[in-house]
Amino acid sequence: MNIVIKSLSVSAVTFICLQVGLPALTAASKRVVASTQAVSKALPLIMKSAEDYVEQKSCFTCHHQSLPVTAVVRAKSIGFEVDRKWLETQRKFTADFFLSRRKELSKGKGVPGGAFTAGYALAQFISTSHATAVEDVNQVPRLPGTDELLEYLLQIYNPERPWKINTIRPPLESSDFTATGLAVAALGTYEPEQLMQRMKEIRHWYGQTQAKTTEDRAFQAMGWYWLIHSEYAFHAKRSLPTEVRNRPGEVQMPDTQADAERMMEFIAGLRDRQREDGGWGQTDQMESDAYATGLVLTSLLMVKPSLYREKWVVKGVQYLIKNQESDGSWLVNTRSKPIQEYFESGFPHGEDQFISIAASCWSVIALSQFVESHEFEDN
Repeated sequence: MNIVIKSLSVSAVTFICLQVGLPALTAASKRVVASTQAVSKALPLIMKSAEDYVEQKSCFTCHHQSLPVTAVVRAKSIGFEVDRKWLETQRKFTADFFLSRRKELSKGKGVPGGAFTAGYALAQFISTSHATAVEDVNQVPRLPGTDELLEYLLQIYNPERPWKINTIRPPLESSDFTATGLAVAALGTYEPEQLMQRMKEIRHWYGQTQAKTTEDRAFQAMGWYWLIHSEYAFHAKRSLPTEVRNRPGEVQMPDTQADAERMMEFIAGLRDRQREDGGWGQTDQMESDAYATGLVLTSLLMVKPSLYREKWVVKGVQYLIKNQESDGSWLVNTRSKPIQEYFESGFPHGEDQFISIAASCWSVIALSQFVESHEFEDN
């Protein structure tokens, strides 16, 4: 697993600056270096644990398949190499789990965790496709299992509560906003016409449903982003002459004022709940931790990448860097009762290992997005 190229190059640049008297790194550059190094420390641990999991278990999980894959693929955007063999192992494990339930899926059954689980599996497939695509990056290939999971999501859709959470195991599995947001992202990627048919009802649900936890608020913002951008892209494509409809990126429908204002409200709701230490808590009553902070920063930097310049966002990044363990992980204490027999997945922190690997993945995703935002502007 070659994942050290980026950190070595950054360290080399720092060393050369010191030795030959080049201008010292700016504060912003130092944050980029620190963020990149944090990602480099975390990735081997995350990848090894995901690898160990598939050797011991047969059940798909978001914390040991989808989130690790998403973290690794996101790190690719800032220069880390992706181990194709590792990605394929994770893809096959997830696909095999759901394809063995093909008949049940067609009836809207057979998915432990419901839309939440199906949505995370599809998120893994999307990330894998982006990392391995060799042709048009705007066309996301349908990996085995994709169609079956999409059909399942359409089967269980409810106009009054589009995609609901089935099992309450906070923070990861606790929010209708998570289930709905992931379903919206998947349908917007693969079946935009199906999503458009349900657009009015989903928009109404977003307008009527109150977010209560950090998980709610983070996925409320990301889900709204996926929803409106899927709608704009769909209508932009339909408005083009037939001969140019398949030319990606030529026409973008601008945000409407109402949609933009709602997004700013979601961002403000997250900003206003930041703690003095720079982090976020899972609820208004809980202390800051890496799960909530990584998730919030991921959400913020996705829906508005320019926020990386804001001092309060930088403070959140500094919280993650400061609170990373020496082994590369981030420790978060569990608050969900176990539903399976205890086993060691190769990730540290004992009974807290599952929520801690999820927290570590969100932290890697957030820090990678932070670095990528810097690099995009520099170029």
